[in-house]
Amino acid sequence: MRPVRLALGVLLVAWGVADYLFPRTVLRVQSDLLNAPPEPTEEFAAHKRRVGVVCLLVGVVTLAASVG
Repeated sequence: MRPVRLALGVLLVAWGVADYLFPRTVLRVQSDLLNAPPEPTEEFAAHKRRVGVVCLLVGVVTLAASVG
């Protein structure tokens, strides 16, 4: 179970960093993958940044739980 928690924590931290630092780029890539028109508004980018913070926090907690 420990390696799974560790991998999940790393994945969430990486996802959170990407969402927080590069929200518009992540939105464009997701739009390309889903064949949706790229329309990343500032409001949606701000929401994506908040999701990134939540992913970072959950990832750090998961990493701490798997290590400790």
